[in-house]
Amino acid sequence: MKTGSRKGPKDISNTQAQGPKDQTVPLNKTIYVTLDVNHKKNKKMKHELTHNERDSLYVALNTLKAVKEEIETQQGKEMLVRGTEGIEGYINLGMPLSCFPENCHVVLRFAQSKQKEENQVFGRHDEVSADCVKFYIHAIGKRKKRIVKRGELHKEGCKLCIYAFKGETIKDALCKDGRFLSCLENDDWKLIKNLDSILENTQPVDDLEGKLFQIEVEKRMGSRAAAALNPELEEVNTCVLSEEIVDQYPSLKREREKIRENFEKEMKKIKGKTSLFKLHKTNFGKLTKNSTLVKVHKLLSHLSNSIGYISWDNNGNMGSATCFVFRGLFIFTCRHVINNIVGQGIEPSKWADIVGQCVRVTFGYEGLPEKEENCFFVEPWFEISDETLDYAVLKLKENGQKVPSGLYNGISPTPAGGLLYIIGHPNGEAKSTDACAVIPQGQRVEKCQENLQAREAQGCDYAREWIHMFTQSSFQEVVYNRDVITYETSFFWGSSGSPVFDSKGSLLAMHTAGFPYLYPNTVPTIIEFGPTLESILLDIKQNHGAWYEELCINQQDVEMLSDED
Repeated sequence: MKTGSRKGPKDISNTQAQGPKDQTVPLNKTIYVTLDVNHKKNKKMKHELTHNERDSLYVALNTLKAVKEEIETQQGKEMLVRGTEGIEGYINLGMPLSCFPENCHVVLRFAQSKQKEENQVFGRHDEVSADCVKFYIHAIGKRKKRIVKRGELHKEGCKLCIYAFKGETIKDALCKDGRFLSCLENDDWKLIKNLDSILENTQPVDDLEGKLFQIEVEKRMGSRAAAALNPELEEVNTCVLSEEIVDQYPSLKREREKIRENFEKEMKKIKGKTSLFKLHKTNFGKLTKNSTLVKVHKLLSHLSNSIGYISWDNNGNMGSATCFVFRGLFIFTCRHVINNIVGQGIEPSKWADIVGQCVRVTFGYEGLPEKEENCFFVEPWFEISDETLDYAVLKLKENGQKVPSGLYNGISPTPAGGLLYIIGHPNGEAKSTDACAVIPQGQRVEKCQENLQAREAQGCDYAREWIHMFTQSSFQEVVYNRDVITYETSFFWGSSGSPVFDSKGSLLAMHTAGFPYLYPNTVPTIIEFGPTLESILLDIKQNHGAWYEELCINQQDVEMLSDED
């Protein structure tokens, strides 16, 4: 039979009668696709897509004319598909349609890609099995800043849909997925469920259908600790190791060559290696003083007792942030944290009940294992907050345990300069402190320009659009806003709601957000900020006078009388 020839009805019946050839007809699967792009043209209407279920999502999507047109116009961008009905989270484009529930709904959009390999489609190349298992992973790990390759996915509340086949291990499934960094192949890690259950990555995926987890990557043992356990490691040639590390960073490699060249010139001028070593030991010595008084350490340690790790699990929507005791049972955190807890499209009248059901606060998370002795739930009470200043007040439930002391000790003026101290739970990790310098209002624009130029000089290809992490205020509003204090800190996700102190331990502000731009494997920023306590209390006084009177004035009078007694 010639290739491309057509068979008549007789030929077909004769062929079928010959048996026993595979006569299985490929099954089709129907899903619905909404293009969250070009809204004027697509009007966010659903496209019905029916295709062979053995093909991947990406192959199926390319059969839609509307999708192919968008791919052509969105050159240089990556396609992101998120499930909204029947399936959740960001979906691997290589997932076969057989893994999708019938008539599920997905939303497609495009995002600017920072990767060297543009529009890479991650997928599985093994044989499709009927026993598909789908589970979900939080895009932000429990103890590691970055676990996903795509910066667009590295944000609070984002989760990835993982597909695997029964019999596979958890580690195999995530490593084959292709969207995670190599740390999942090289490091030790495990899955955490509901903040209280551990599932090792050697376990099978068979019973994970529909479940949501967070990845906890264990910290690697330092070289000194490893040498202590294995003395033979001390015999390793550290010079060779250092050379290998330097070779991985072109800028360090160039500087190494310059230093060697200068050393060779010096060797010709100076007789004796000892004098040369002494000369350069002096020249390259530590020049910047960054010591901290012990009494400041003691002060910060005392204040840290009142700072809490606030976490939530709202029907699979999990996350964490920082809070602190203001006075009595009342705690402060950011308003955008509450938004993350309740989710989008929820009536404000239901927020209090949701918060009361899924939020808990612990003040003892200072290391491994996580402390749980001082765990509180919160009342279904949500009456005081503001989106502009990004603050919210919650109330702890009494449970017989002692609530840490409140941090409110009167209003202190915002310092024009000097050191600040932030205490919180960055990236959901154990409580830590960051010392940073105040950026005066008059120097904010200049400081931001310096940071951008410095990153640019280092070869950072910063994003054209600056992303204001959590609130809707523009960058210019922050620069000229007297209600906020600005600084530079290493605290990012999970540290929202952290109190900001001056060098005397006075509560000045609440860490809220920053303006970052994406860069591979890190998130450099140009400025961070938080609303001052003075502005927050003034807003509360104007809009919630009775509460302010009770907590900030009457309570202060009671404390003064108690001191006199």
